[in-house]
Amino acid sequence: MKKKQEYNQEDAFLREVEEDLKNESLKKLWDKYGLFVVIFVAAVLTLAVSYESIKSWYVRRAENWANAYSVALTLQNQGKYQESIDALNMIISKNFGAYAPLAKMQQVNVLLDSGKQDLALNKLNELIADKKYPSQLRDVAIIKLASFKQDEAPRDELEKILSPITSQPDNSWYATAQYMLAAVSLRDGNKEEAKDIYDGLLKNNNVSEEFKSKIKDILSVLKE
Repeated sequence: MKKKQEYNQEDAFLREVEEDLKNESLKKLWDKYGLFVVIFVAAVLTLAVSYESIKSWYVRRAENWANAYSVALTLQNQGKYQESIDALNMIISKNFGAYAPLAKMQQVNVLLDSGKQDLALNKLNELIADKKYPSQLRDVAIIKLASFKQDEAPRDELEKILSPITSQPDNSWYATAQYMLAAVSLRDGNKEEAKDIYDGLLKNNNVSEEFKSKIKDILSVLKE
């Protein structure tokens, strides 16, 4: 019994020594690396706060530019075309996110509303020639320019304007561009050429069923 008690006392002593050693090791580690731990934790917290601050700032800024864009549209609707152009120019000069390229396209609409078609078409040509301009918006500019020239411009000119789209069958504007060329063929009295274009669109899997239905209606009229 006495021996067992001695063992228990010895075990307790060893555990106490082991605990002291652990605490001593931790103390040494803290003395050696404690400052780095504090700096690391502080850096992580700072980064987290900075990220939230930047995110909040970006959201506020986006909201401000959205409001500025909305003001420009309101001025346009009120017939205050020059004020609208000036507001859009301010957005363009700051070059913030998607609003700058959108503002450039909107300027075309303002010029058209104010009866300045030549300036609007020149602006469209500038956007189409600008390789840094977003490709999706550039395609919109191409379609818009071709639509204004569709009634009078020679077919060769329209083919050249639309070629960046018609050369890409998977382009989302491909069917529209081809449809416009078919309309030009009809304008020029080339009914068979128009039929060939329409038939090609009907065979294109990327063309929507709604669009194909519209083409079928035209073909049924052409066959009469």
